[in-house]
This record gives sequence, structure tokens and C-alpha cells, in this order.
Amino acid sequence: MLTIDWTSQDPATAALQTLAVPISSRESAPAIDKMFGAAIAQASAAARFQGRPGESFRFTRERDGALQTVVLLGIGADALSPGRWRGLSHAAVRAASEVGSDHLVLDLRHAVQLGTGSIPAPQLGNLLTQGLELATYRYDRYIAEARRKPITVKRVSVVGVDAAGNEGVNRGQEVAAAVARARDLVNGPANQVTPSYLAQFAADVVTRLEGTADVKLTVLERDDCEKLGMGSYLAVSLGSDQPPKFIHLQYTPRGENKGRVCLVGKGVTFDSGGLSIKPSDAMMGMKMDMGGAAAVLSALEGAARLGAPWEVHAIVAATENMTGGAAYKLGDVLTASNGKTIEIDNTDAEGRLTLADALVYAGKLQPTYTLDFATLTGACIVALGPHIAGVMTRDDELCAQWLAAGERAGEDAWRLPLPEVLKEQLKSPIADMRNTGERWGGAITAGLFLSEFTEGQRWVHVDIAGPAMVRKPFGVNDEGGSGYAVATILEFLR
Repeated sequence: MLTIDWTSQDPATAALQTLAVPISSRESAPAIDKMFGAAIAQASAAARFQGRPGESFRFTRERDGALQTVVLLGIGADALSPGRWRGLSHAAVRAASEVGSDHLVLDLRHAVQLGTGSIPAPQLGNLLTQGLELATYRYDRYIAEARRKPITVKRVSVVGVDAAGNEGVNRGQEVAAAVARARDLVNGPANQVTPSYLAQFAADVVTRLEGTADVKLTVLERDDCEKLGMGSYLAVSLGSDQPPKFIHLQYTPRGENKGRVCLVGKGVTFDSGGLSIKPSDAMMGMKMDMGGAAAVLSALEGAARLGAPWEVHAIVAATENMTGGAAYKLGDVLTASNGKTIEIDNTDAEGRLTLADALVYAGKLQPTYTLDFATLTGACIVALGPHIAGVMTRDDELCAQWLAAGERAGEDAWRLPLPEVLKEQLKSPIADMRNTGERWGGAITAGLFLSEFTEGQRWVHVDIAGPAMVRKPFGVNDEGGSGYAVATILEFLR
């Protein structure tokens, strides 16, 4: 982890130091002139730096007998949202590492003048710390040492934020560490991150927390799941040589306990599409189809480390979806553990089949809330783009709580409807339902399918297919797994 200190004074200039200064587009030239002089203002203007989001301008100056790199970062004209505060500190660390600096001075005095809205200083410290720490994340374990791009920054001095911001540093570091653990799982190749690997990861969580938090693990094998009637989940596993693992990780707080929250994560560690096989290009990123599982397992460890006042259950029906000789087929009829029958018309709509039995299992725990997280549909990306998760529920109060947590955490989400009329698309002539609807509204019909397995539960479905599997870097995310939803889960549970 980085060494992070809050200060109201400019730190002494030293070798290998970078000063990062956010600049508003409201008054970029006058602000630069005031801080660095007319020559720098003229040079930045000549380079067409106007303080717009995403712009940067870099120069070197001599100060206190040492050379200091200065990076101006454009932030636009408006007060920064939580997500943009995270992105700002992330960009500053990356800019400092590009020139080999080990000490970043992040001067936020100009940015704070724009206002921090309703963000209290400790939460601002939390958000900034998350961005700083996540900027140090690289998944490079399979890259030769000579080709790696190391993050050189070791220390960060934050100037211009209320000293109370320091109160958020520990939380920010724990949240960022949980996000990084989820990213490692999602970025890991499918020949490494198998259902058994996820089960071992959960066991390692218990070991790491031994003596500091009350955490226990149950792993159900195929025979155990058969006894529970999990015919929907187990059908998906039939085409793979990897044994399915149904993972139930539980954290119980030692103090205040507000209730029980079940976090259900889609755990398909590789999705070939089954017999409805994906084309090669579409299959390439399918090691990331367990982003929901990575999020809930990592968030539970984060919740335990932060002492969340809720009993938390992370539930993952882990499997591969492959094309072996025993693979389930189009036209098969499956029976889920709540007795509902499902006609299969697309084996590539497998995530909802695994989640169905996991949601029924969660319901038997009589949770206060159930939330599921799944890289479920390409249709959600079509609807909302690659940065925004789709949220579906009929529980207005719970939805409002979840969306508010996401806004505070800096992770974007948008509510989609669950119109009963679209259930017509799921009707089957030979079973209670089919596993897919028509092309139009595909994300919504997937949510409607899941709703059939949540009877009696206060439930929210979060389709994270876009933001969990990053194809083009944005915010605090590089290409690959983002660990999306971990920060919002931990904000929801605080």
C-alpha cells in the first residue's frame, strides 16, 4: 500500500517528485498564470490545454534546488462527482509513474474551490485513497519482467483537503484492496481460475481472517447439490471436466447486527456458450464471466475487515459452461430446486440457470436483503453502454438504497423496469418457462426469469456485464476485470 499523508502546507521539493494540480476549465489560463507564471500559461495555451476533462499538460521546473515535474490535469467546469474524484487521484498516480517519480504531491486546493458538494471530508479521503491505490494495480504476473510497466509512486502527499480526510484513508485502502482481489480473480486465465480455484479462494479468505473476524465456509459438491434438487445449476456443469463447486461464505459481525444480506454472484469461470457455441471473438473474454462471483467473495472479505454491521453471505454456484459429450442440450427440460421446470432454448443463457438455484438457496436463509451480481447479458451493454450496470427490482426502497450507495461509491448504475407483460416471452409449451425471451429487451427478460426464484425475498438484480469486463480503460479501470460492484457493496453495508 501507498504511504498517504494529508497536509495543508506544500511539501519540500525533492528529487523524483511530481506535483499534480487539477485545473478547472472555467479559468484555466488565469489559474495557471497565478500558480506558475505567464510563461507556463502561454505554453499550456499553445498546447491547447484548456482544463477540460481528460486533458493534461506537463512541464519541469527547478524549485528548492531540485527539479520537479508538474502535471496539470483538466477537470472541467463542474464540481467533481465521487467517481471523478476517484478518477482524478488515479490519473495523478499514473502521470507521476510515467516519469519515474516515487513521491506524488496532489494539490487539490484549486479543485476544492469548485466545491465538494455533499461529500464529507472522510468520504472524500476514502474516494481519493481508492483512486490512488487502484492506480498501483497491474495484472502483469505472466509478463516478462523487462516488459512490465512498474508503478514507481510509493508516497502521496495530499494538499488542500480538510485534515478530516485522513479519517477515510484506512477505509479507502481496504476498499481498494478488495477491488484488487476481485480484479485478480477476473483477470486470471480460465485454466487457473476454475470452480475449484474459487472454492480455494473462499477457504483462503477464512484463513486470512482467522482470529480477526467470524467467517465460515461451506462448499457443496455435486452430490450435495443433487440432494437439494439443483437441476438448473448442475445441468450447466455437465459439459465440463471441472467439478462444480457451490460456495457459501458467511461473515457474522461481533457487535451490532442490522440483519442478513445475501450476495449472490454468477460464477461461470469460462463460458463457451455450450452447444449454442459462441464465435471465437465473443468467447475470448469469457474467463471474466465470473465477475459477479469475484465481487461478492472479495466484498465479503472487505466487509469483515471493515467490521460491517450486517451478517453477510456470499453465495456462488461455480461451474464452467462447456461442450463435452454430456453437455445439456436445446430442448432439454430442467427442474430447479424450487420445483419450477425450464425448457432450454439457448445453452448460452446459462448464467441465469446457475443463479436460479443460488437464489432459491439464498431465500432459505431468510435474508433481510438479497442482491445478485452477474455479467449476464450483452443486451444490458446495448441498453446502457459499457460503463453503467443495469439494476432491476420491484422493491423501490431497496433500489433507492442501492443506487444511492453506488452514487456515493462512484460506480454508475441505472434502474431498468421489470414489466410483467414481457414474461410472455418466457412461456414454454412444455415447461413452466423457457430460459430466454426474444432479442428485444433481453436484459429485462433475464431479470424477469430470475424473479421467478426470489419468492418472499427483498431482491435486487444487478447486471454488471458492461462495467465488470472492461474493453477500453475508463476512470479507475484498465482493460480487463474492474472489480465493479465491490465498492458499492461495501458502501451499502457500512
